[in-house]
Amino acid sequence: MTPRRGPGESRRRKSLGDSGESVARAYLEKEGYRIFRTNYRLRGGEIDIVAYKSRVLAFCEVKTRLGKSNPLEGYSETQQRRMVKTGEAYLREYRDLLPKVFDLRYDVIIVGDGPDGVLEVREHIEDAFRPA
Repeated sequence: MTPRRGPGESRRRKSLGDSGESVARAYLEKEGYRIFRTNYRLRGGEIDIVAYKSRVLAFCEVKTRLGKSNPLEGYSETQQRRMVKTGEAYLREYRDLLPKVFDLRYDVIIVGDGPDGVLEVREHIEDAFRPA
């Protein structure tokens, strides 16, 4: 049985996730990406960051974890399918505002605490999965 989380735990997790997304955005911008959108949400799905660089539109999932835990542990095929559906909706909604020619990619950015305890990007997995 999974232990219940209190409201304080929920707020801490959201705050950690928000901080991780902020670190990921700064990392992508430093790497030359243009951020088109953050936290694009639909019922049943979310894309943390939509970024563009060198003819590649990247839908990015940010996983933030403290300590040695594996951030990809909880990233299931179901979550991947939701991200793909949400990405398809984004493409339909913003079709006219997007560059005319681009490749599409689904990335995962892993953020964690560094040696000094400050959050940092541990890994950027480009093309982490492909739609079925």
